[in-house]
Amino acid sequence: MKTGSLRSFSDPSQSILPRCTGCGKCRVGCAFLKEHGSPLEIRELLETRPEEALRLAFLCSLCGLCTAVCPEGADPAAFFLALRREAAESGKVDLSPYTRLLAYEARGVSRRFTWAHLPEGCDTIFFPGCGLSGTRSHKTFRVWQYIREQVPQAGLVLDCCTKPSHDLGRQGAFENAFGELHRWLLDRGVRRVVVACPNCFKVFHQYGSGLETQSVYELMAGDADLVPTPVSGALRMHDPCAVRFEEGIHGATRELALRSGVSLVESARSGRRTLCCGEGGAVGAVCPGHAEAWRQRIQGDRAGEAVLTYCSGCASRLGGRGGARHLLDLFFNDGNTIPKATGSPLTYLHRLGLKRRVKKISEPAVTRERHVSMGGGSKGAWWVKGLILMALIGMAAALKISGFTDSLAPEAVRQWVEGYGLAAPLIFAALYCIGPCLLLPASPLTLAAGLLFGPVMGLACTMVGATGGATLAFLVSRYLAGDWVRGKVAGTGLERLDRKVAEEGWKVVAFTRLVPVFPFVLLNYAFGLTRVRLSHYVAATVVCMFPATLAFILFSSSLLDLLQGRITAPFVGGFLLLCAVGTIPFIVKRFWKKAP
Repeated sequence: MKTGSLRSFSDPSQSILPRCTGCGKCRVGCAFLKEHGSPLEIRELLETRPEEALRLAFLCSLCGLCTAVCPEGADPAAFFLALRREAAESGKVDLSPYTRLLAYEARGVSRRFTWAHLPEGCDTIFFPGCGLSGTRSHKTFRVWQYIREQVPQAGLVLDCCTKPSHDLGRQGAFENAFGELHRWLLDRGVRRVVVACPNCFKVFHQYGSGLETQSVYELMAGDADLVPTPVSGALRMHDPCAVRFEEGIHGATRELALRSGVSLVESARSGRRTLCCGEGGAVGAVCPGHAEAWRQRIQGDRAGEAVLTYCSGCASRLGGRGGARHLLDLFFNDGNTIPKATGSPLTYLHRLGLKRRVKKISEPAVTRERHVSMGGGSKGAWWVKGLILMALIGMAAALKISGFTDSLAPEAVRQWVEGYGLAAPLIFAALYCIGPCLLLPASPLTLAAGLLFGPVMGLACTMVGATGGATLAFLVSRYLAGDWVRGKVAGTGLERLDRKVAEEGWKVVAFTRLVPVFPFVLLNYAFGLTRVRLSHYVAATVVCMFPATLAFILFSSSLLDLLQGRITAPFVGGFLLLCAVGTIPFIVKRFWKKAP
């Protein structure tokens, strides 16, 4: 039986990294340590600015590269995990950026998605993990059938190891969920767990005392008769960081890959020194820049070869640009065709389909569905998502019924709105509310408000609509479409917002609203990825959007008079206010040096 080789500290006050000398060797390959200092410097920060040190711990991917390269044998990754645990236990971390991840985890341990099938005399189970079951459900079933050829009484457990809560420092939730699964398996006589997911391997290897943890790739490599689908060309092997210290798995996966006839390319950053794909430690939720830096380094090392890995998360993460294959894609295929992996959100349907398929097996077996409450507000998050979806659907239906689909030009909007009489301001505000969520430009609507309703009613309609639209886009980004938003803001410079929000809070929202040159529509979504509170976001948006909005409304409400040759007081006031608004960036930067 293997014993866990992974170290961890239970209390950061005891985890003082006595061996760390601050030599900086670990900083060479890590974007996080490059920006924020060595582990020794962050440990010293814990004594002077503890809350800042706890915040920084959540920017570490926990990939263990620092531990692997430390010449003194220190374990900074365990230190940062201990900091996360202290932050979670003391309530000093805002978990709202991780709502989507925690909801995914909560579904993984719910009755809907869990299923255990343990035949009579079962002492070995296959634990595929959440990712493989969703992206390759048919392959998961085939792998289990193969294991049963080697071990006829092998069972299957579709469940989640709850590593997300573990890595976020939610130790109580993790021990409750994984501990229950661990005890249940031992009580049913299970003594060996065969895993396909590197993260599940790490969890069972470290915490599954009394259970032998074996990688399915080691099991497969021991079968000389197992032949994969032939593959030509070169593939670059990428080792998942969760098993960077498991040399047995490294050797087994390479042996299996070479059986396909592929030309396997190694890099200096493999094995113990492998790089994180960017998903480690859920860093992408709070610092997309660091996560992207990891991915780009791997992409840059490829030199034109596609990636071969044995982690479904790494395969999905690295497959977007240039392609990546999972090692199991080469095995258990019908003919020589390698099937494509399933992408989100269809992964949930495939997991349910796999569960139904296993439930139909008629043989004496111990079966169960389990449900573990993971906390973290996942139930409330579903209510929020439902309300957001209902609002979007309702607004879209209202626009469809109204017949407005062709143009956002001020004259077209005026002709359309005038037919609704007293209801026109409400309809216009609703249109303005949903416009930013659809990435439609807000400027034409702002100009139209002044022309249609005059300065007073136009200002009211615009403020209500713009605030509602900004809030709705914020909620969509935070709870529904985080990955899509990250793709939209990538390369725009808005990735720095989360770091700025962490340093300055609501002031960043205020500054970006005061400066009209910032893209209003993208900002709404980008702020949803940060840790700013919704109440602070809405308040800063309303107050600091008001000056520019007033200027535009006054100016636009007098345009028709100007065309007729009349210069009115609203036009003069709007023009002067526009000039004043134009000076705001210079005034703010003069007194606030940390403005974005």
